[in-house]
Amino acid sequence: MASVTNKDFYENHHIIGAEIAREILEPLNVKEEQINHIQKCILNHRGSIIKEKRTPEEICIADADAMAHFYSVPSLLRMVYVEKNMSIDEGAKFVANKLERSYKKLTPEGKKLIEPHYEASKILLKKI
Repeated sequence: MASVTNKDFYENHHIIGAEIAREILEPLNVKEEQINHIQKCILNHRGSIIKEKRTPEEICIADADAMAHFYSVPSLLRMVYVEKNMSIDEGAKFVANKLERSYKKLTPEGKKLIEPHYEASKILLKKI
């Protein structure tokens, strides 16, 4: 949520997202225990920071986050070419590597759901 609201939040989007969740949930009188659990799910979802995911909610959110990358390939390409000013080959390699890392971190169930998108992205990125 945080990196969508502001691209400058990308590196710490899990931390900022957890803070935003609290800001949203407290006025709704959500119990502190529930807020803490939701914040933990948000903090632990990030694939580049390996933390053990113990609850079904943590696992689900981490998988959903990784799977989202396969539905946002155009956004990833925009990021590498427009925002990071990478060359064509460098940008395609960056995105391909990110998708590969995301795929490897998925649960077996997540891999099964996203496999056609992963295979299609590999074909696309080889043609760039």
